[in-house]
Amino acid sequence: MGPTGSGKSTFINSFFPPGSSSGVRIGRSLQSETREVQPIELNNGKGLGFKLVDTPGFDDSREGITDIDVLSMIATFLVQEEERSIPIGLIYMHRISDTRMGGAARRNLRMFHKICGQDSLKNVVIVTTMWDKVTPEEGERHEQELRSSKTLFKPLLDGGAVMHRHHGTLTSALKIVDSLLNVQDHTTTQIVQELLYEQKTLEETAAGTEIQSELRAILQKHTADIKKLEEESRSATAASTKDEIAVQKKGLELLVSKLNRQIEDLKRRSGAGERA
Repeated sequence: MGPTGSGKSTFINSFFPPGSSSGVRIGRSLQSETREVQPIELNNGKGLGFKLVDTPGFDDSREGITDIDVLSMIATFLVQEEERSIPIGLIYMHRISDTRMGGAARRNLRMFHKICGQDSLKNVVIVTTMWDKVTPEEGERHEQELRSSKTLFKPLLDGGAVMHRHHGTLTSALKIVDSLLNVQDHTTTQIVQELLYEQKTLEETAAGTEIQSELRAILQKHTADIKKLEEESRSATAASTKDEIAVQKKGLELLVSKLNRQIEDLKRRSGAGERA
């Protein structure tokens, strides 16, 4: 998991020869190319098979797919895998080249933590990517900031997660996978525990609650902005000003309608991540 453009698809494609059509599509823009959960069967070269799963990020770069859709897809996949065989590890990808962690990256990290839960952190690897985009000194400094900040990776590392660097090579990718394959304790993620064993709905899970809280906060802000525009329109005298305010208000009303639909969609989801 990780934000759009953090290197998830590139990591998986490290296991395929250059130019191979067997990997996953890599985005070259700010738009996400990954629109569904994509499991890829691989081998570590030592006769041990494993599965890497490419997932969409929690962000706003896709048309026609919401964060609720992404959560539902991930939850459904994890529940199905739990019923077959317990997943052994989770990977979170982050660009070391980012000078700061923006809103989308922080949202992805929060969602990752809510999905995994505290007990699964010992089965988590945080993978930093894009090392070729920074000098060694810059990379070291960014890495230390990520390790030490209580609002970034420190809580995960304190809970048992580890950090590795991916240099875009098969060797570094195998090192990361082997670190997970060598973990003796299997894990059940928090969202699987909630959905499968506690029989919660998606809305009631920690991850679902997080998304709903974010949606309601944005909804509250847009609603307040609409009321402010209405007050400005009443006091405006020029017709052109009233028209401009009306356009802004219409745009916000469309966003409010979209947010309300997403909140209702979350309520309709069943505990297994499908529509009720």
